[in-house]
Amino acid sequence: MENKMDNEQLRIPKVGDILTGTVIKVTDEEVLVDVGYMFEGTIYKDHLSTKKVQSAKDLFKEGDQIEAKVTKISHGDQTNILLLSRKDLERIEVRQKYREELKIDSDITVKVRKAVKGGLLLDYNSIELFLPDSLVSLENIDEDAKAKLVGTDIEVRIIDIRSERGKEKFIANRKQIQYENLKKQEKAEIAKLEVGETLKGVVSNIADFGAFVKLSDLVEGLIHISELSHYHIKKVDEVLSVGQEVEVKVIKISGKRISLSMKALEERPWDLFLKNHKVGDKVTGKVVKKMQYGMLLEIEREVTGLLSRQDYSWDPEDNLAGRVQPGDAVEVEITSINEDKQQFTLSRKHLEYNPWADLKLRVGEQVSATVKTIVEKGAVLEVSGVEAFLPIREISSEHISRVEDQLKVGDVLTVEVVNFFPREWKMTVSLRKVVEKSQRREYESHLKDNVSANQSLADLFKKFKK
Repeated sequence: MENKMDNEQLRIPKVGDILTGTVIKVTDEEVLVDVGYMFEGTIYKDHLSTKKVQSAKDLFKEGDQIEAKVTKISHGDQTNILLLSRKDLERIEVRQKYREELKIDSDITVKVRKAVKGGLLLDYNSIELFLPDSLVSLENIDEDAKAKLVGTDIEVRIIDIRSERGKEKFIANRKQIQYENLKKQEKAEIAKLEVGETLKGVVSNIADFGAFVKLSDLVEGLIHISELSHYHIKKVDEVLSVGQEVEVKVIKISGKRISLSMKALEERPWDLFLKNHKVGDKVTGKVVKKMQYGMLLEIEREVTGLLSRQDYSWDPEDNLAGRVQPGDAVEVEITSINEDKQQFTLSRKHLEYNPWADLKLRVGEQVSATVKTIVEKGAVLEVSGVEAFLPIREISSEHISRVEDQLKVGDVLTVEVVNFFPREWKMTVSLRKVVEKSQRREYESHLKDNVSANQSLADLFKKFKK
């Protein structure tokens, strides 16, 4: 037995051997360990751990079992040195501990150790990982950008563990982490948005159907072309350009889709019309459309009112529709406004004087008239500022072939009203009836003095006319 122990004690350890022993003495600066050799080993404070140690007594005490690696050995007649270290063993222990954490799809924080061709070398508690260039960042990254990452801590995800030449190689991905973080931030920012709130943004892109607006670095919304304005917009770039700052209102949020509106922040054209106009106002409108029953006039941009045929003129024969074309300006008066239906009516005739409005005539009434125009079937007369028609048959009881033989322009006549329709601007008069009534009165006056008992009134009247 003694020979066996002697042989073990005589066995000389080599540098790199891992020995197990018992702590026999501890000071602030070192630990002495009995490893079963002819002299004890020494572990200095700086070799007790990879971490900084204030005192060896903080880690070990006499009697503790300890494992250490031989770093130096020297023995002879005068000096015997056996230096031990726990650093490498601790690194192995740490590596083994952290190696268990390195699994595919696990996320870890690492330090960028070095930029190399094709990517970055990373350090995770002394375990090396490789981050390919294509997975470094969501943005394009060059060598300068890679160099700036050296020495920094970054978060990566293990995507592959492979064996190369008997050594494990860990492949990491930073881009996916960045993408997911951005999505989380985006979701958080969208969650803060509220329908109805007003925001400012910058136009980032223009499409046929609308404009995209960046509300922040991560959140973007869409203004559909129908939400650009209350007015009709044919092309988005008529009102917006890329880079333009705009104020918008959030009108709908559906997942990541954010619908925005500019027109929701503007007054409606109808409201502007109501603010600026009232019944009785004299306005100028542009003919937009002519129809059978009237025409539409644009009073303010895209706000149109109806001018019915009945309101063209007091003169029922006035052909306003035949004198104007779309785009022409017409002066009119607002005659009614229906706020609920957003409709209003217009009148042109209300801006004109109606000479027939104050004319009070009765059928059978005799009036003074002046011949204005001779026509084939009669004459046009002026009566109290309006026109009346004298048919050829009403000029005389005798047959007349030519009106010019009986009348001339400028003649002043007394005529009798036969028909009177002021709403239609129509009046028919008779010269014949006035003459006949005058003759009858003259005859009846003569009759009182000269009629005989044997003559009839009709016979006498015929004889008197002759």
